[in-house]
Amino acid sequence: MSSEPALWRLAIGQPFSPERTKWDDGRFEYRYFKGTHLLQVCLSSPKQSEIDAFRSGKMNIGLYVERNVIFFLFRIEGCMDWSDQALSIQLVPSTDRELPPLKPGMRTLLSMVLVDADTGLVAALRAVTFSPQFTRLMHQALSRQLELPFDAATHQAVIADVYRRFPKSKELAKAAMVIEKAGARAP
Repeated sequence: MSSEPALWRLAIGQPFSPERTKWDDGRFEYRYFKGTHLLQVCLSSPKQSEIDAFRSGKMNIGLYVERNVIFFLFRIEGCMDWSDQALSIQLVPSTDRELPPLKPGMRTLLSMVLVDADTGLVAALRAVTFSPQFTRLMHQALSRQLELPFDAATHQAVIADVYRRFPKSKELAKAAMVIEKAGARAP
């Protein structure tokens, strides 16, 4: 028996997670593990227009960092308006916190999966890239989180404070350090 962990395979029409068949409608989660960035979006019985928009609609991403808390922002035209998720690499299991070395001009790949919240099945897949600038800023923010001590209560207090000042993701996007079209090439 191999000691290697099982691969996570995603395929349209297959379960996103074998252990779960229902998700909250509108739920999304930014996941990080061993250098892999994954955005999971759950919609209840997504319409074909939402699936098409998820697959190929214009997507904007943003990054806001406050007191060592990262807020990843995204918007997919025709599918989701501005949304955000606070994250800390310190909340990822220690075995998955690996940050690959950053090389000049490097682009980070963001894998995306649309899950039918009613069935838990994958409805669509997509991959986009972060620009070299966005990649560098995200890498710096994650590296800083690894370097500094983590306190869960402080982390939650920062999130609550940011959401008090920016109650809507659209407002947080206006304050972001960077907003860009996902997958866009730098000039």
